Amino acid sequence: MKNLHFKALAVSSLLIASTVTYAEEMSPVSVFGSQDETQQAGSAHFISDEEMKAKGYTDAERILNRIPGVYSQTEDGYGLRTNLGMRGTSALRTTKVNILEDGVPQGPAIYSNGSMYFFPDVGRMEGVEVLKGAAAIGQGPRTTAGTINFLSRSIPTTGSEGHYSITGGDDGFSRNHTYYGGNIGSIGYVFEYHDHRADGYKNIKGTGNNTDSGFDKQTDLTKLRYTPANSAWNQTFEITSSNTTETSNETYIGLTDVDFAADPYQRYAVSAIDQMDNDYHRYIFTHTMQPLSNMTVTSKLYKTRYSRIWGKSDAIYTDPDGDGSNTNNATVEYSSLDIRGNCAAHASGGTATSAIKERACNILTNQTAMVNNEYVRKKMGHRDYGMTGVQFVINHQMGNHDLEYGYRRHKDYRSRLDSSYTQSWTQDGNGTMTEVVGNSRPATAKSAGELKDTDAVSWHLKDTITAGPFTHQFGVRYEDMESNDGTNASPGNSKQDLERTATMVAASTIYRPAPGLQLYASYNQGHSPVDAGKGLSVEPESSDNYEVGFRKESASGFMEVIAFMNDYDQLNETCLEAGGCTGTSGDTTNKGEAEVKGIEFQYRINNLFAAPAMKGAGSMSSTRYPFMITGMIQDSEYKGQNTTYQGNSIAYVPDFQLYTSLGMETNNWSVNLGAKYHDDTYTDDANVYRTGKAFIFDLNSSMNLGINTGGIKNAKVFFNVDNLFDKVIVASEHEYGKRPNKPLSVMAVVKFDF
Repeated sequence: MKNLHFKALAVSSLLIASTVTYAEEMSPVSVFGSQDETQQAGSAHFISDEEMKAKGYTDAERILNRIPGVYSQTEDGYGLRTNLGMRGTSALRTTKVNILEDGVPQGPAIYSNGSMYFFPDVGRMEGVEVLKGAAAIGQGPRTTAGTINFLSRSIPTTGSEGHYSITGGDDGFSRNHTYYGGNIGSIGYVFEYHDHRADGYKNIKGTGNNTDSGFDKQTDLTKLRYTPANSAWNQTFEITSSNTTETSNETYIGLTDVDFAADPYQRYAVSAIDQMDNDYHRYIFTHTMQPLSNMTVTSKLYKTRYSRIWGKSDAIYTDPDGDGSNTNNATVEYSSLDIRGNCAAHASGGTATSAIKERACNILTNQTAMVNNEYVRKKMGHRDYGMTGVQFVINHQMGNHDLEYGYRRHKDYRSRLDSSYTQSWTQDGNGTMTEVVGNSRPATAKSAGELKDTDAVSWHLKDTITAGPFTHQFGVRYEDMESNDGTNASPGNSKQDLERTATMVAASTIYRPAPGLQLYASYNQGHSPVDAGKGLSVEPESSDNYEVGFRKESASGFMEVIAFMNDYDQLNETCLEAGGCTGTSGDTTNKGEAEVKGIEFQYRINNLFAAPAMKGAGSMSSTRYPFMITGMIQDSEYKGQNTTYQGNSIAYVPDFQLYTSLGMETNNWSVNLGAKYHDDTYTDDANVYRTGKAFIFDLNSSMNLGINTGGIKNAKVFFNVDNLFDKVIVASEHEYGKRPNKPLSVMAVVKFDF
């Protein structure tokens, strides 16, 4: 790794010493570089602040609805534990997509533990960038699918800017969002606060139990920027602080087929004790400078800390006879139960094992009263995560070459403090849950807690070459990772300094035969690291990825069609409770070769009835009708030697996706109806469990209030409806049963800009 540091410094020195001519200043938070989303050699998309505010979404799944090739696996309906996939990668826990905020990894530990148990508070963002394929080689460590970069509230470049909005809706939903930013001499600033919460849309059974199945989440953001006057290098210094707290009462426990059909929005009494607490802190120092007229250097120091305690019931200590005699009692984990089949598999078993499972299943699903010495085990999942790093990006233009060089030194860890950390609860005949005093086990001592950590160095080089109607881009990325597995008291005592390296290349070409027309093709090598603690026998995921595309842009609209293929040499999947895995949580399995191929498309037109005018609309010439349709058709297949799932579809990878919307708007009001088709998707490699399928419609509308006094520049009211026709589908299905999507939800918003 020391040699790598020397090489990185040598390359950057050569770049700085090169002859220079001109450079376009790059945004220090963007991943698009000097090209916008319509100029990338590959699929790229941007969601603006205006669109974010108009829709009023706080859920990343809904925010990204219109992006072809980005799909989700709904878990809670509010986006608290978002599962996003892209370009043939599994959506489960967003383990294979780079999630950034302002160009910096979001975490909580991208190398040591890739699962996204915490997702950024996306409702406060002012933009989203999506890059797929070869265009995303500059981000890592995952290069198979691409990158989603959330842009936080920026400091106004001049003057001041403020905002306040308040939202009220069904199921106790409320939201308060405010920010204010400005400049005092050479100091710029912005302060933001975002609070949203809900009582939840599920009904928890049982008498006297906690009935709140919702959440509350708060984030504050502070940015301070210093711009020295008359700086020869146009320097800026910026500090960002962001803090998020969240309490949610979600559960992994679903419903049996029978109970889902009777009432999909009920929850079993034992799930009343499930609760997750999150505490997240993020700090970034950013320095930008332009040492030469054609060069911009962006440097970032970052640090994040994240702690969570997820208390969730996962097993029942059961008396098979139900007589309280404490004879042959045993602990039965939910993962072994036939929850989907309403315990039928155990009733017909005829063995001691099936008898004890049948009783446990009935306690869980049918509110069977517990007897003496029986209890529900509640695991207290206490984990601490952290990341620290430094990264540099140099953008340098030399003639027709637009060079980007990036370097990052990154360390992260996951500390697990929950070994044997449990509580015990009983359930009576009314479904009332009561904690058993004196039968709990405390958290693991800090020193004895499991510690997995990674020290990673990465660098990338991209060269964008313009030659007449052609633009060529060549990129290379290198990752050097050292991981350890041990305890806080003795780091690496199990596995120490396990080193893995990977080199990925990417190449693309754009051809512009005429103004507004583009043809392009690209290739990139895919890579996804394994979590810390895995032996060297477990190799990182690798693939070859191809895409070809056609793009047409005009003043009135935009069209794009892309064909892609991911050819996996090795597809890895991780055992997670979130996916209903019954094996050892965290284990990585090599699924062998796999293939995903498909087509993405999008068509947007600014005014569907612009010319000729819609019949009878002569008096409404100022009315516009924006129209959009986007989608994806793909086919996935396990092609390895394991005959158990060979030829099956890859879990959490849908075959079809479609989004369409039609709006009607003027300068004073707007109405937009959007529809997303959720395809049925297999959630296991055996292709036994699958989600439902349906069109889900959302309605968004707004009207200007015409208030422009007292410092108010703009005031609007919004009326939004999620799931307009109240369609119910199986949003999630695995061994723990079925869970529904969010039902019809009405929200009203008042917004003031000042």
